[in-house]
Amino acid sequence: MNENQQKIHYIVNLLTNGDRKKGLRQIVLLTLIYYFIKLNVFKDYDYAPTPFIWNDKIKFINISYEALKDINFLLDNGYLNEILLSVIGVNDFVVGYSIGKKIEYKFNVEDKEVIDRALLEDDGKIKDIEITDNGIIIKSKDGNNIEINITKIKKIKYKSREYKMKVSLWDTKL
Repeated sequence: MNENQQKIHYIVNLLTNGDRKKGLRQIVLLTLIYYFIKLNVFKDYDYAPTPFIWNDKIKFINISYEALKDINFLLDNGYLNEILLSVIGVNDFVVGYSIGKKIEYKFNVEDKEVIDRALLEDDGKIKDIEITDNGIIIKSKDGNNIEINITKIKKIKYKSREYKMKVSLWDTKL
């Protein structure tokens, strides 16, 4: 298992207190992965805007396809379980993850400290996480909340020029 897969497992384990009966919502995990990519905890990941149903609305969110691949690895090998937490409306399924197999974490200590600082209070208790219309807020007792906006999409500048086809589609009789 690579370090990034261990980190994903660690986040789910941490936020569910290792309880196999508890689940972590998929949108919370994806937002945390995005946040930790920006903090360079997930060093081999990048992200791209992708349409996604967020709180019963279709929005573009920044998703890491490398992370999705690693989540699927963890699911396929029994390290995580995918669970249906509830159903909203007709087609909006609230998906979450719970711990499957326990593992020993052997990833970078500095990365663990970054994750712990973001998700744990000074006394070791898990910070509250609120889902918003654009991401999540990690609420701290000391008021130093972390607001993560996963729907803020950067515009990529590009130049294009027109291309004139040498053959008309009308000439091909399509």
